[in-house]
Amino acid sequence: MSHAPPNVEPVAPSWTDVFRGRAGVYTLLLNIGILFFAVDNFLINTLMPSIVADIGGVAFYAWAMMLYLVGSITGAASYGPLRARIGGRRAYAVGGAVFALGALGCSVATVIGGLLVARLFQGVGGGMILAGSMAFISVLFEPRLRKYAVAVSNATWIFAAVVGPLQAGFFANFGWWRGAFFVYVPIGAAFLIGVLWKIPKSADEATADSRALPFPVWRVGLLALGVLCVSSSGLVETAALRIALILAAGLLVWIAFTRDATAGNRLFPSQPLSFSSPVGLAYWGHMLISASYISVSIYLPLVLTVLHGIAPLYVGLANGLMSIGWSIAAALVTGLHGTRERAVVIAGPLCLMAGSVGLAVVAVTGASFAWVMACAPLVGVGIGIFHVHMTVRVMGVARPGEESITASSLTTIRSLGMAFGAAVAGTVGNVAGLQLLATPDIVSTAVTWVYLFNVLPMMLAAAAAVRFFKVTESAPPQVVR
Repeated sequence: MSHAPPNVEPVAPSWTDVFRGRAGVYTLLLNIGILFFAVDNFLINTLMPSIVADIGGVAFYAWAMMLYLVGSITGAASYGPLRARIGGRRAYAVGGAVFALGALGCSVATVIGGLLVARLFQGVGGGMILAGSMAFISVLFEPRLRKYAVAVSNATWIFAAVVGPLQAGFFANFGWWRGAFFVYVPIGAAFLIGVLWKIPKSADEATADSRALPFPVWRVGLLALGVLCVSSSGLVETAALRIALILAAGLLVWIAFTRDATAGNRLFPSQPLSFSSPVGLAYWGHMLISASYISVSIYLPLVLTVLHGIAPLYVGLANGLMSIGWSIAAALVTGLHGTRERAVVIAGPLCLMAGSVGLAVVAVTGASFAWVMACAPLVGVGIGIFHVHMTVRVMGVARPGEESITASSLTTIRSLGMAFGAAVAGTVGNVAGLQLLATPDIVSTAVTWVYLFNVLPMMLAAAAAVRFFKVTESAPPQVVR
C-alpha cells in the first residue's frame, strides 16, 4: 500500500490502449450506444417535414424534439436507480430495448400522437443508454484510460452529425421516412445481444440492499415536469409567460434535488449542486458550459441565413465546425496532466466566451462570413478542452460507492443545462425583439444580446473550475492499493 496524490498516472497510456483487447470491445459497444442517441438528435429535424406531410400534425411540429428531450432527461435520471435494482449491465440493455421499441413505434405511427409517444420512449431509452455509457467508462476502464475513452466518445458525435442528416435525407428522398427509424430495430437487437454477451456480469452489480429500494417515481416525475415546463417556454410568445415557465421549471427541479438529497435511492451523488464540494463544482461547470453552447448553436443558423444570406444547405457547416473543434481539441489535450491540465480546463469557458463574444461582434458589425467560421470552432474548442478533463476528474473525486451514479448523472446535468440554456436564450432574444419578425436589424440586435449574455455563465464556469482545482488539490492524499 502506498500514498499518492489523486489522478497520478503510473503508466503513460496511449490512444491504442482503448482499442485493444477487452477495452476495445467495450469502446465499440459504448460508442454504438452513444451513436444511437447522437444520430437521433440530428435525424428528426431533417425528417419532420416529410413526417407531417404524410401523417399531419404540423401544429405539433416542435413537440417531436421537445418530448425526446423530456424523455432523455427522464431516462438518464432513471438509469442510476434502475442500475441499483437490476445492475448496470441489465439497466444498459433495458435502455437499448426501450430505444429500439420507440424507434419501431415511430416507424409504424399513423397519427402524430402515436409518433410523439414513440419519440418520448426513444428519448427515455436514449437517455438511459447515454447515462449507462458514461457510467461504464468509469467502471470498465482503468483510470489512466478514461480520458481517452471520453475523447473517443466525443469523436462519435462528429460521426453522428454527418450520419444523422444523411440517413434522414436518404430515406426521405425515397419517400420512406419510416425506414430511418426502422433501421434501429435490428441494430438495437444486435446492440442488446452485445451488451449482455460482452459486458461482464460482475460489472456494476446490484446488491441485496439496493434491490430492495423503491424506484423514485416522484423525483423522476418532478424532473420530467420541470423539463417539460422549460421546454414549453419556447412555444409561447410573451416574455412574461416564458419567464414564469422557466421559474416554475427551476422550482420543480430544485424540489427534486432537495428530496433526492435525503433519499436512499438517489438520482444524484452527494452534494451535486454544492459550491464547496468537488462534484458540485464540476457539475455546475458542466451545466453552465452546456447552457452557453446551446445558446450559440440555436441562433447561429439565424445569423448565417438572415445576416449573411448563406443557403440552408451550408448552414450546418458552422455547427459542424463547432463539433469538429470540440473533438479535435479534446483529442489534442487528452494526454495533459498536472498544471497543464488545470490550465486548459480553466481556459475552456474562456475560449467559449471569446467565441460567443466574437460572434456577437460579427452580428453587430456585419463582418464577413470568414469571421463566423473563425469564431464558431473556438466555441467547440472551449467545450472540448473542458469536457474531456472535467468529465474524468469528476469520476475520480466521487465518494466511495458513488462512482457509477456520479458518472451516469453527468448526462442529466448536461441535459438540464441545455434545456435551461435554450429557454433563457429564447427569452433574452424575445425581450430583445426577436418575436414575430426576423429582419436583419432585429436579428442583429437579438443575437448580440444572447451571445453577450453568455459572458455571465462562462465567467461563473471558469470560477467553478478554479475553485474545483483549489478544493481537490488541497484535499488529503488518497490511499492507492
